[in-house]
Amino acid sequence: MKRRIGKPQTPEGPQYEFFELMQRHVLHQGDKSLATLSKESGWSRQTWHKALRGPELPNRDLVKALVEHLFREPGEEEARRVAVREALAVWTAAVAERTFGSRVDRVEPSPRSAAESQTALDDIKPPPTENVPAPEVRSMVRHPLAPWRPENFDWNPGKQRSNLPEEARLIALIRNYHLRAGSPPMRWITERMPEGYPVTRSTLNGWLNGNSLPTYGDRLLKALEVMRQFRPDPDLDPDEDAAELSAIDEALTAAWRARLR
Repeated sequence: MKRRIGKPQTPEGPQYEFFELMQRHVLHQGDKSLATLSKESGWSRQTWHKALRGPELPNRDLVKALVEHLFREPGEEEARRVAVREALAVWTAAVAERTFGSRVDRVEPSPRSAAESQTALDDIKPPPTENVPAPEVRSMVRHPLAPWRPENFDWNPGKQRSNLPEEARLIALIRNYHLRAGSPPMRWITERMPEGYPVTRSTLNGWLNGNSLPTYGDRLLKALEVMRQFRPDPDLDPDEDAAELSAIDEALTAAWRARLR
């Protein structure tokens, strides 16, 4: 007897609707078990389970790939296009809710309260500058770390295929970020991951060594944020750090797209 996947692990709303839609596609396309879907597609059972139930949202390219697999039979070309378009539209709404919250949670200030707030701000006077000691100037020499390059990775051709160029770039970016954060131990990172974003040491090692790709971008970015807490750098430019995180997120998308070609 096929084991049921269960209800989505998210509250009612766009995220719940996304996972419900994914489960409905599986049901209408033969209601296959996770083991069967994994064997047919090459994606792990855990990947399928998370994409069908949550609570983390899969990335956009994974959604497209899973839905295309469900509608891969000859003659289903139009149904596949419609299903992918619908899934990505619902996924976009789910990501918006995850990022910005539901509309009922947003409080719009009234014109009166906004005006009062501005008046209060106008009444604030800057503190006098007389006899204010100058801030202490800290001298710190930042030694740039040698970048890790994919060609330096010790591949085992007997057990693992060579990474695609897009994957190699992602690995290099993650490794360099880890180095710049002071190379925090894997256990240190896993113990400090926020609730809802668990990650194991073996998973982190897989990301750093190119053995696996992060399936969910949110969890990867949370892990990178935790890495930065290992050795806080007072001279770190927030804009520079945000640019690095954005580059890693874009590289992850490119790596998944390369696999789908």
